[in-house]
Amino acid sequence: MRRRFSKYIFLSLSILIVIAVLIGYGVWNKPHESIKNAVAVEINAVALYHSLAHDSAHAEIFINKVVAVIGKVKQVYENRQKQQVILLQTNVEGGSVNCTMEENKKGIKAGDILALKGICIGYSGEDNDMQLPGDVFLVRCYRS
Repeated sequence: MRRRFSKYIFLSLSILIVIAVLIGYGVWNKPHESIKNAVAVEINAVALYHSLAHDSAHAEIFINKVVAVIGKVKQVYENRQKQQVILLQTNVEGGSVNCTMEENKKGIKAGDILALKGICIGYSGEDNDMQLPGDVFLVRCYRS
């Protein structure tokens, strides 16, 4: 009797472990959300910067959401991971909307007006001691 009971426990635990492994595998291999085709919150770079830097109540509208932002290019450079980064101008001296591109695009230069779509991951706060403004960060960006 006791031996049958331990077989059932062993069988039940084995089934639970297999189910947990299958669920974990499915979650691990879940494809990324398609940014290109996603519905986005539309806003210009100046308004996005102001919303995240000065109005924390509205921050939840943008954080971890797909955002379509339009703005004037301030600078284009390549980061250490060889990804193209486009900085969009704001009305704050030194503050930018920092867009890390998913694909490098040639021919983008300072002064261009661009519409970009990406995931807003937040605002890095300003440093008052060093008088540096913060930046708004978008990742996995595409030209829209």
